[in-house]
Amino acid sequence: MAFLYNTRGDTMIAKTGDIYALRKNLSASAGGARKRVGAGALTLLTAMGMQFAHAAEPETEAAANTPAAAQGGLDEVVVTGSRIIRDGYEAPTPLTVVGAEQMQQQAAPNVIDYLTSLPAFSGNYTPQGSTQNVSTGTAGTSSVNLRNLGTNRTLVLIDGQRSVPSTVTGLVDINTIPQQLIERVEVVTGGASAAYGSDAVSGVVNFILDKKFTGFKSEVSGGGTDYGDNGNYKVAMTFGTGFASDRGHLIVSGQVSGQDGVLTGDRPWNTQGWQIITNPAYAADHTQPQRILASQIAPGNATPGGIFVSGYKFNPALTKQVQVPVPGIAFGQGGTPYLFNYGPGYTPLGSGTPMQGGAWQDSSLHVVGQSIEPKMDAKNVFARLSYDVTDNIQAYVQSNWYENSDISHAYPNEFFGGLSVSVDNPFLPADVANQIRAQGLDHIVMGTTNGDIGTVTIDTSRKVVRNVVGLTGKLDMFNTDWSWDAYFQGGVAQSSENAYNSVNINKFTAATDAIVDPNSGAIVCRNGDPTCVPYNLFGIGVNSAAAVDYVTGRPHREQTFRENVWAASLNGSPFASWAGPVSMATGIEHRTESVRGSSTAEDQAGVYFAGNYLPTFGHYDVTEGFFETVVPLAAKLPFAESLDLNAAVRYTDYSISGDVTTWKIGATWRPIDDVMVRVTRSRDIRAPNLNELFNAGSKVQNLVVDNVSGQTVAYEGTTSGNLALTPEKADSTGFGIVYQPSFVPGLSASVDYWNIDLKDAINTISAQQIVDACQSGNQDLCQAINGGAPLDLTKTGGSAGRNAIAIKPFNLAQQLVRGIDYEASYRSPMSIFSNSLSGDFMIRLLATNFLKNYTDNTVSLPLDVAGQNTAGTGSTPDWRWTASFTYNLEPFSATLAARGVSAGTYGNNFIECSSGCPVSTIDHPTINDNHIPGATYLDLSLSYTMLLGKDESTQMQTFFNIRNITNKDPVIVAGGPSGLPYDTVTTNPANYDSLGRVYMAGVRIKM
Repeated sequence: MAFLYNTRGDTMIAKTGDIYALRKNLSASAGGARKRVGAGALTLLTAMGMQFAHAAEPETEAAANTPAAAQGGLDEVVVTGSRIIRDGYEAPTPLTVVGAEQMQQQAAPNVIDYLTSLPAFSGNYTPQGSTQNVSTGTAGTSSVNLRNLGTNRTLVLIDGQRSVPSTVTGLVDINTIPQQLIERVEVVTGGASAAYGSDAVSGVVNFILDKKFTGFKSEVSGGGTDYGDNGNYKVAMTFGTGFASDRGHLIVSGQVSGQDGVLTGDRPWNTQGWQIITNPAYAADHTQPQRILASQIAPGNATPGGIFVSGYKFNPALTKQVQVPVPGIAFGQGGTPYLFNYGPGYTPLGSGTPMQGGAWQDSSLHVVGQSIEPKMDAKNVFARLSYDVTDNIQAYVQSNWYENSDISHAYPNEFFGGLSVSVDNPFLPADVANQIRAQGLDHIVMGTTNGDIGTVTIDTSRKVVRNVVGLTGKLDMFNTDWSWDAYFQGGVAQSSENAYNSVNINKFTAATDAIVDPNSGAIVCRNGDPTCVPYNLFGIGVNSAAAVDYVTGRPHREQTFRENVWAASLNGSPFASWAGPVSMATGIEHRTESVRGSSTAEDQAGVYFAGNYLPTFGHYDVTEGFFETVVPLAAKLPFAESLDLNAAVRYTDYSISGDVTTWKIGATWRPIDDVMVRVTRSRDIRAPNLNELFNAGSKVQNLVVDNVSGQTVAYEGTTSGNLALTPEKADSTGFGIVYQPSFVPGLSASVDYWNIDLKDAINTISAQQIVDACQSGNQDLCQAINGGAPLDLTKTGGSAGRNAIAIKPFNLAQQLVRGIDYEASYRSPMSIFSNSLSGDFMIRLLATNFLKNYTDNTVSLPLDVAGQNTAGTGSTPDWRWTASFTYNLEPFSATLAARGVSAGTYGNNFIECSSGCPVSTIDHPTINDNHIPGATYLDLSLSYTMLLGKDESTQMQTFFNIRNITNKDPVIVAGGPSGLPYDTVTTNPANYDSLGRVYMAGVRIKM
């Protein structure tokens, strides 16, 4: 069985570093054991007491079937913790290696879910967390995020080469990588820009493919949840063969997968109406908390069938229309009017605040709002052809084609008040119209969430093609062996983004202003447009398909992103010091990136409730060169079994952002065989991506809170690019100790401290932060609101309009993240407990303690969000951890895993109180409950492997996984008061399991 191998210490790793040499000097009996178990009986080698002169690494499945494996040959498996390839080098930067079988033995259905369970990853971008990203174009992607510094600050590689991003924001969707060919995943948890290039601020995730696979393997699997939804399936096949006397090798791999999703929010925990609201009593009594976390919260100024909010009548004394209260008449199925039951103390007139209690379920949007899980379908085809042109030169070409579609519900077409309707509207029931006229009203103001229209549905599809042509080889230079590599990558990502069912505001305004044609007696639009189809605002199930079709549209954008890379590298050991060979690596790379697209005329005019896609056009190129070396300083001395120095430098020239130099220096010191100390210091960068530079102005409609009145108002935010951006710069420091006591075989432990100080961070201030800063006196940011005009509290959406807020990225933030990684593992045969026990076991614990996650964006209160468990804020729990126990008794294997996060807060700057509260401020608001509980989830994975055929050369493994065994509900993490609180799923899927108990079963066959 293959486990998670790493450089923080493991009994299977005698020396940690970039090269792992697995000595397969197996006895005949050991070889037989390997054959029966299949790939990876490495734990049995420990049980046999075998020692390795070099660090062990999980072997590939192909290697397990080669004659060398059976005859005790020597295989070397390269692990690229740096560009240096050198036997015995011990990496100063922590490197975690996840083997393919380790991922298979967990209950995670895919790679992103498995990586999300590792504590070093926090805030991974998953389809669950992107179901309301209508205008960003990122819905449905899966991207990794180390240290929660952002997915665009984690560099993703395939076999050490850059992979083409799937979005203009630079996100690499790891679903594009052929999962059946992933041999291992190497995670460098530390700054690595000098070795690998821009974006490696928080680390590198390198997916190593099995490029020598020989034979055939397949998998058919499927599953669903305990609620009977999110049915899913996967079918994958891989074939590999040699030809031309094994000078050539061909691999073809394909996979199709799909899931039904959970397109509504219909889970018991999500239908309780939890939300953070502005306390209605706060204005009159400032000793109460300003914000309240409460259940049974819903809008009081919008229902699916519409509700009256206020009315207007002419006041002769004032010679103008004045707003007056009206009965809270709402409209239900078939247009039936009824008197709405407001929550206690709720005043509808002019109120943008939510209500609590009453008929809150009638207007609640949690079920019809955001999807818990999107519907997805994906196809992936990979092919690679290599040929040994000479004994020292290999040519290869590989192509990867990926296509997916993602469908999810974002939110209803909602107008929280603000719709002005004439009392003469013919759709208004006569008795209600007469009642309103009796009050002297000629117009009413109402709100609706348009039950007849339904929710805005995101439908995004992508095609990603990555082609690579390359040469690798060896040469003799300076009387030593050198290796070299040169390749060209041409990558194209095409996206088609759609927002079905989005209201066209212009047509909606015209269609809801209905009159009776005096000639025909038919209901028509007042504007006289013969194509206009009147729309009935009063009730549910009252509109024809033609009326709905007229007022809605399909915002649409096509974008094409291209990335071309030319790269070459050389590494070797030209000479030796008294302590050992001095290794060097050098290389150059030239990269071009460009984006172009198109969208509809309606999108570009900004007429839609959601969508309003604008295409981005732009390009840049970058040229860089690097040099890295490893210098042994001491060996076999009383104070140092080994002492190595690692240094790297890289010069990078961006056509737009300018030039920058990055560097790294580190050392590893082993005072005794059992202990290794490592330290590293680096300067890392991230250059602005195409979206940050050239964003043409994507638009989003949402809500912000006016801090003076506490009222929620509507706004339209326009985000644009900034060509004046410069590369971010990060100074990273790491220090760690690895302990592998020789007197306790099988035990390993490590502790690593890390600190990343990011300056000139590219940050886009949110609309709420702009409002907060403006109201705190920042006049520069006041210019971003309504062109410098004050926030208009009468703009609540619909015909009332929306405030305009301009949003742009700047190099204005500092981010500082600091923490400690802990890891411990123990593996042993069961016979240590009793000679009568068979099999072997392994226990593993990984944990990350976030000590600080500090951000200063220069416009709002500098804040440390370590310990905040809220979603979408860059926050991280204080602790993330995972533990597993694996038991092997061939042909049976079982793994029980636990994963969890610590308790946290809604805001570390919040002041919790219930009475006698201090004055609430923008920087330190008061709240009645600032606690978010932690959670622990249990997963189980079972497998049984059978050998088939006369020669037992075919393996068939059946497996059954259960994720979240106890069907534990996620912790409630409420939204609000700004944003889209009514529609947002009331948890944080980055920290908590939102699907409940999930089953998956399947069969794997390998020949």
